[in-house]
Amino acid sequence: MTSDHPSALQQNNAFAFDGTVDKTLTSPLDANSEAALLAPTSTSLPLYLNPSLTLSCSFMWKRHLLANGYRILPPLTSSKMLREIDERAVAASRCISKRFDAIATPVTYQTLRLNERIVAPDAEALFPNLLRHVSTFTNHVVVRSDLDPDGIRRVLDRVQRLKTVRWQYVDAEFRSGRLWLPSDVLNPQHTRFNGTKLFVEDLPLREFEGQLRDTYVRAIPTDLLVSLKLASPAPPLTTRLNSLKQLLLLSRRLQTFHYEDRGQGTNFKFANGERMPPLKDLVLKSYDWNHSKEETRACWDFAHLESLDLISVPVFNFLSSVDFTDLTGLRRLHCEDYSAHLVDKRQEATGGMYLLVANHIRALQTLSITCHVQLFPLDGILRHGNSLQELRFRDHVGFGEEDRRCPTLWAEDIATLAQGLPYVHTLELDMDVALCDPPQFLRALCSFRSLQTLTLHVQTVLHPLEVVHPGMDRDYDAAVRTFQFLLSGREHTNPELPWKQITINVGGWRKVMVRRFSAAWRRQNENGVYAERCFVLERNEYGQMNYREETSVEGRSSTPTPDPPTPNMDTDYD
Repeated sequence: MTSDHPSALQQNNAFAFDGTVDKTLTSPLDANSEAALLAPTSTSLPLYLNPSLTLSCSFMWKRHLLANGYRILPPLTSSKMLREIDERAVAASRCISKRFDAIATPVTYQTLRLNERIVAPDAEALFPNLLRHVSTFTNHVVVRSDLDPDGIRRVLDRVQRLKTVRWQYVDAEFRSGRLWLPSDVLNPQHTRFNGTKLFVEDLPLREFEGQLRDTYVRAIPTDLLVSLKLASPAPPLTTRLNSLKQLLLLSRRLQTFHYEDRGQGTNFKFANGERMPPLKDLVLKSYDWNHSKEETRACWDFAHLESLDLISVPVFNFLSSVDFTDLTGLRRLHCEDYSAHLVDKRQEATGGMYLLVANHIRALQTLSITCHVQLFPLDGILRHGNSLQELRFRDHVGFGEEDRRCPTLWAEDIATLAQGLPYVHTLELDMDVALCDPPQFLRALCSFRSLQTLTLHVQTVLHPLEVVHPGMDRDYDAAVRTFQFLLSGREHTNPELPWKQITINVGGWRKVMVRRFSAAWRRQNENGVYAERCFVLERNEYGQMNYREETSVEGRSSTPTPDPPTPNMDTDYD
């Protein structure tokens, strides 16, 4: 958005900075009160202005700015330009002057997130300009399912060009009068909704029978539905998906489907002639894929698929049933095998993933796989060097058990990837220090040209039987040394591209944590000593490095993870 070209500083435009500031603010009712109504919940965001935006209305003169090396913004002539400067500051900028308000108001109202105050019966009296701006500028509306339907309908009726509705379920019930349904306020037969796209999020997974079997179809207008994402189910789980399948089969415009279950999960039972809509984005989590080749060809349409996530899915079963030529257009591939009942098929699944990635997919942007890394040649990844931006490449072994060695790439392999993947900005790898030279490994990581976000999985340095003295924290100390090495290495190799975030995951830490089961580790846990930790160093919006340790939801232990000492940023990370 900034420019050094003289023409960018010489255009004669009403919005060009001329060394003065228009101090005529918009009225409180026009901007301040509505900004508070529409602003993010964080009190800090509306107050934070992008430095470039601040300069554009500074009392400093252009000549003084240029003499000191500052660059002046080109004249603000459109809402798009303001959004590109800093979208978080748009609402606040409306309060600066009428000039900014004229540019910022369309941006502020383009996407409207409904809340209790906006749908309240007296909203128009309290905010007389609200619905007028909604009618003129709003194209996208976000709706919570627990809001008053009359208020939702009143707002939607004012929107002249309603392009999308994002409907977010916040409850697990479907009782009319308590939790309102998209069909209560969106009539697909109404001509004004012909071009509207409906996105449904966190839909509760239920199986309805008898007179209720059409509940999903009656609740959600299938003619408008383009995206459906299920909520993480709460027990009891259903083993039948007929109600959900009926909704999917009737939603011919559907492009995105995210399915989420638990454990081994279940699957759809298709009848003759039933076929899923052509999806572009498919996520299957805990889906027990056992469809044959013939059934997959007849009932699933992957020809337009661009993003595929298989999480806790028997990957070998999936790869054995699909036609790889249907997956050539994938931009994103995420595979985490679930083979509790097919343990002996993980090697075959790794081979199948390699063939798919190396020989069929044209240009991946995101690749995230858990496999047998020694059976996945790196040339399959390097084939996507001109497009790949995110790479997560992990082994099945992991670091959940301290007596098992996790296969780890050699430093030379890392250097090869760094050379062949110039656009990768996000990377996640395993590093077993017993199988590599850690300094060389870390030094190779610093040679990635675009890498800014790094996650390393490592093993705990603790032994379950060792005596841990008060004040000692060896995993924390090891993490600090790793942070120091990476910061120093980047400073030497590419100082113009600082790290955004470095995460060190120790011992197989997870957000929902089930600790190690051995008696020795249980005794350590009782003393506040854990094998599973997660340390994060990240750069905030002001360029400062902040440290934190992630906390987990304990699945078994009632003892919280102890707080480690807070590092001194001036001395520990020089």
